[in-house]
Amino acid sequence: MFINVSGSFTEAILCSISEPAIIYDSDIRVVWTNPSAEMFFGHSTEFMAGKKCSDLFPGILECFDNCPVEKSLATERDEVLVVDGVVYPHKLIETIPYDKDGEKFVLAIIHSVPEIDRNKALRRNFAARLNKSGNLKDSAPDIVNAIKSLASVSCCGVYVRSGNRFSLLLGNGVPEFLTGIDLTSPSYLSGEKLPFDTDGSYPDGAAIIPVVAPGGITEMLLFAGRGTMSTKFRSRLEMIASVLAGCINRLTSAL
Repeated sequence: MFINVSGSFTEAILCSISEPAIIYDSDIRVVWTNPSAEMFFGHSTEFMAGKKCSDLFPGILECFDNCPVEKSLATERDEVLVVDGVVYPHKLIETIPYDKDGEKFVLAIIHSVPEIDRNKALRRNFAARLNKSGNLKDSAPDIVNAIKSLASVSCCGVYVRSGNRFSLLLGNGVPEFLTGIDLTSPSYLSGEKLPFDTDGSYPDGAAIIPVVAPGGITEMLLFAGRGTMSTKFRSRLEMIASVLAGCINRLTSAL
């Protein structure tokens, strides 16, 4: 395209690749994304247009010190950044600067290493389902089903903030309320350390995963009634939470 060249060969290629591709303007704001980027971030191009790069990549501290988009704009050369962040680990970001009608743009392509590729389709499918939901109530069954299938648990639920506690929105075999919890990072607790009376319901403990809004407030909690989870199950639960965090404002706007 790049920009405003509908049906161009370059645009067709970018729309066909599995890697997320984003075009930024000289203010490092999104002006276009390919379908893979929409699925990756869980938002449409229209929603992401005008957003700053940092709004899409929370938690990647390396970008603040060594932003490849910013470097490409300054050097007018291709740049590459290997990232090992908290939210989107092990990413290789490649940036390509170009000019269009006297304006400067940067094409950024996110490449995943093999460790992330195995869960790439799972993340895309979940993000795509959320993108079709108008609010959190509509998306609750998809969230619970994702926890069940991806983490292989039967007792699980999704909670939303209600004053100083979290109320169950939808779930199976879990408490109606969780109180005294305002987590900002995942907790994997043994049965005796759970912050509520379990009556022996969770002998192996449980996982409580926060969904933190861009402002830093925990708006939702994901609950999975199993404490001895493998690394794979933990990473999948945290993947669900990170996708939700990317669209939490849209989903909770009607609550």
